[in-house]
Formats: sequence, C-alpha cells, structure tokens
Amino acid sequence: MSKQTLQPPILCIDLKKNRIRIHRCTLQMLGNPEYIQLLINPTEKKIAVKRSTRNDRPSYRMHINSPECCELYSTYFMEKLMSVSTHLETNQSYRLYGKISAKDGIAFFSLSESILIEEN
Repeated sequence: MSKQTLQPPILCIDLKKNRIRIHRCTLQMLGNPEYIQLLINPTEKKIAVKRSTRNDRPSYRMHINSPECCELYSTYFMEKLMSVSTHLETNQSYRLYGKISAKDGIAFFSLSESILIEEN
C-alpha cells in the first residue's frame, strides 16, 4: 500500500488572505482534475472539492502554484464559510482532514473538525 493511500485528503483555509490551499495529495486522489468545484453544505457544515469540467459552473481551473498545493483566492467563498461556521475566526488559518470518494471524484471536509494552525 502506498503512502498516498494512507493519508487523508488535506485542505487549508486562510481567512486572513482569503486563500484556499488544496494539497497535491488531495488532487491526486481526485485523479489530478483540470477543473474543480468548491461546494459548501451549510446544513452539515462541510466543504467539498469535486472533480469537474470546464462546462460546470462555477468551476476553477487548476494551476499548481507549488509542488505541495494549489492555491485559490475567494473573498466570497470565505464569507460563506464564516456565515456557515461561526467558530472560525477572522485572520486565522485552519487545516482540515477529509474523506475521499474517488469513484465519485469528491473529497469532503467537516468544518467542525477544523484545526487552528498556530503561527510561530
């Protein structure tokens, strides 16, 4: 069993910079999609990263900014997250570990299980 299959999908949200970081391992688990959709389930307080196509709206084209992750910036998305999950604090960053459904091309992350990233 490879190391990649042992680790969960990882997503980081940075509310100070309105940035979403999707780790490379997460994208690999989704089949290295060219496009993704970011979805919020307000009832279950979950974020989903879904493999997508150019025709799906809204969808984001993946540009790998570094060897470790892909970064997306969205003030609107962060405002929605803050309205759904009141425990998130402005100007903080959080890491979320999720679950993957490779067959469906979707990774789920629970906002209630977000981990505050402490700055040194």
